[in-house]
Amino acid sequence: MPIPSTGRAIVTGAVSGLGKAITQELARHGWEIATVDSKDTSDQVWSDLDHKILSCGGKHLPSHFDVRDVDSWRRLSDQLQKQWPTIDLLVNAAGVGATGEVGQLPIHQWQRVLETNLLGTAIGCETFLPRLRSQEEPARLLNIASITGLLSPPSMAAYSASKAGIIALSDAIAAESQGQPSVTVACPGFFRSGLLDSWHFTQDMERREADRRMSKTVWTSESVARYVLAAAFRGQHYVVLGRQARMLWFLKRCAPGLTNKFISYLYHRC
Repeated sequence: MPIPSTGRAIVTGAVSGLGKAITQELARHGWEIATVDSKDTSDQVWSDLDHKILSCGGKHLPSHFDVRDVDSWRRLSDQLQKQWPTIDLLVNAAGVGATGEVGQLPIHQWQRVLETNLLGTAIGCETFLPRLRSQEEPARLLNIASITGLLSPPSMAAYSASKAGIIALSDAIAAESQGQPSVTVACPGFFRSGLLDSWHFTQDMERREADRRMSKTVWTSESVARYVLAAAFRGQHYVVLGRQARMLWFLKRCAPGLTNKFISYLYHRC
């Protein structure tokens, strides 16, 4: 099913990376979008996003808050209850990352990653799911996880745990909701985005490896946005992007022990 020509969506992490690409793709189809991102984001960045949405033919309702802030989520819900008759799509795309082996990653980085990625997504779902479930018009939930949530590679325990939590959260919501809203959880591999700009690296080697993988991938934020939105509107639950990612996911389901040994071998070979 193609993206409808009009609709109303909430998108977190909307000023950069995949969240921005999803926002712009929806705007090109004439959607009205409530964008959520950190209040620390510069006014110029917000202004640029506003201009881009309007120039694409969309409508924009910006909200400057941290996704970990429960009260801000409630205020947005109250605002949209008054302004929007329905919500067609909730996209939880806000995320941060950190790399470091367990025992080497500072605790505050664990907290930053788990609270932003997992708790931020959970709060958004807790806030808006009652409304999405109660409305008669079809609604959709799109949560952005990662292939690391399925494979759990070495040195990415914090990020993997946060994304695995999003997958588990999405599975539970899908079972509870029985199709209203439909639930899609995206698990992309590496793609070119601004995520590394806010990533914490414990070692220089980790940064070099991330840059190398980022430079080799053919996926961009824009191509991933189109792919996951199309999957959401056709009701697909799991969306694993990238040939290598799909291959490793298949292998882990068939032979989890062997897959873990293979991933460990690749990691220690570097």
